[in-house]
Amino acid sequence: MPTQGASITVAGGLDLVSSSHALFRTPGAATILENFESSTTGGYRRINGYTKWGGANSAAPSGTLTDVITGLTPYAGGVVACQGSGIFWSDDGITWLQINKDTYVAKTGTVAVSAGSATVTGTGTSFITEFAVNDRIQINSINYRVLSITSDTVLTLDSNVQTTASSQVVKRSGVIGSALAGATTITRNNQTNNKFATFESDGAYGSLYIVDGTNKIAEFQVRIEGGVNNYYFEELTSPAPSNPKICEIFSERLVVAGQTTSTSTVAYSARLKPYDFEGSSAGEIDVGDIIVGIKVFRNSLIIFCKNSIFELTSLDSTPIIKSITKNIGCVNGNSIQEIGGDLIFLAPDGLRTVAGTARIDDVEIGSISRKILPLINNLLTNIQQFTISSMVIRERSQYRLFYHKSGQGQSGQLGIIGTFKFDSNGVPAFEWSEAKGMDLKFCASELNPQNQEVKFGANENGYIYEIDKGNNFDGANINARFQTPDMDYGDIGLRKSLYAVKANIKPEGTQPDLKMRIRYDFESTDVPQPGSVNVGSLAATSNFGNAVYGTSTYGAVTLPSKRMIVTGSGFSNNFRFFSNDTNAAYAVNGLFVSFIAGGRR
Repeated sequence: MPTQGASITVAGGLDLVSSSHALFRTPGAATILENFESSTTGGYRRINGYTKWGGANSAAPSGTLTDVITGLTPYAGGVVACQGSGIFWSDDGITWLQINKDTYVAKTGTVAVSAGSATVTGTGTSFITEFAVNDRIQINSINYRVLSITSDTVLTLDSNVQTTASSQVVKRSGVIGSALAGATTITRNNQTNNKFATFESDGAYGSLYIVDGTNKIAEFQVRIEGGVNNYYFEELTSPAPSNPKICEIFSERLVVAGQTTSTSTVAYSARLKPYDFEGSSAGEIDVGDIIVGIKVFRNSLIIFCKNSIFELTSLDSTPIIKSITKNIGCVNGNSIQEIGGDLIFLAPDGLRTVAGTARIDDVEIGSISRKILPLINNLLTNIQQFTISSMVIRERSQYRLFYHKSGQGQSGQLGIIGTFKFDSNGVPAFEWSEAKGMDLKFCASELNPQNQEVKFGANENGYIYEIDKGNNFDGANINARFQTPDMDYGDIGLRKSLYAVKANIKPEGTQPDLKMRIRYDFESTDVPQPGSVNVGSLAATSNFGNAVYGTSTYGAVTLPSKRMIVTGSGFSNNFRFFSNDTNAAYAVNGLFVSFIAGGRR
């Protein structure tokens, strides 16, 4: 009998809720999609791995692997990591500087100040050569900024002093790396779940603010002066909020929330002065619900609470607080990210978005995770067991959420991957998959000074990792599985004997271990089920530098399709592609199935 053929385009992502009958109509979807991502160019691509930052010479930030890492963020071409009772910075993952140090150094002479005045009068001082406008200056153990310098003996602070004092040592913040070791440590006790916000201040990298719900707000800056890095660190004292757990930059201010004594209050600094919480343009607002996260959305600050969501605007005039919803809250602030022009967050009923509408100054709340509801329900049911972290991969319009369980082995650590795409009808939607074996407790991604996206993470092993890099999970295999729904080729009552499968697979390097398996009639035990088939050796080839004009074939892959002779028959069948190795990534883009029609049931 002649063979018939069916072409299957791989698209749609993981679908765990549609009925098997409905899935007949979407054969390119997935009922299993582990350690694959929905590619923005089509198909399902096996994800990259993660590797220790610094390679074989990688070191724990504190130098002690058993010290708990409590947060990290890319900054100044490197990474700031909080570990144990310290904060550390490195630009290579090998050599780390402890930065929670007193970086104020005494300068020439002494000074006098008067309560209610911003003028500083020096005796034997050298203000012109030893200070500059915007420098951090300390007088009588209180920190200020230099507003202007009149002479070697007169300068003006950016705010009035509170107490009259004379014959005071004057100090300026800023030391080179070699001086940090001998500086006095400012201990950060009981750090947990650190949050970070970068303010675009003077200097190439801006100022980084760090909060953790226990310690004072920390300010850190790296500035290049005379071709050498200079480091600045201090803690913001009262009237700055004492121990906020959340921070964000909005309307040219530092905004914080989650203080122990005021869990429903957001406090914001004076405009262009993230360190000043008592200026005329500073203030605070109580929203009446426990705040779990804050995030900038267009020209607003979205305040995510336990049971409600608010929108804050107009900090430069009269602040306006508006309720978005009082029926939906955010389960965990670490899930909040911006992607595709919207904010995504974990709500009590799944992943949702805060999205703009056609109406001016209006937003809507949308649900986006219905297709993976069983995964979401498992996460929400056991959420107290997990540490939640999330990140975006901008170049692939991708959202990743990890839920780490302390004490769980690497293979049991879980995550969810969502890629924002437009379907064949031009409708925007997320396509989902699972991550398994990515042992990440904290993660972050940012654009570095070269405008390249960098992605970092950490677990309980004490190291910092580069995410989305390499072909293994810190040396362990990447176990990837993609399974299609059962497909009936348009007629469930007709038996089909499969003859051949031509798979369009794009390798990104050498991949000899990919296999395919076929199961008939919903994996029925009453039907003979064939063994797995080796797809064959896949290799991305390039003739760059070696090609001969008129002879060589150009392109990454000469024949991206692999044809496999298969056996077995049934009324329906599914396909599974799987690999468990440290080989190169690959993408499954589509299938062409040849079969012989048999008898009708």
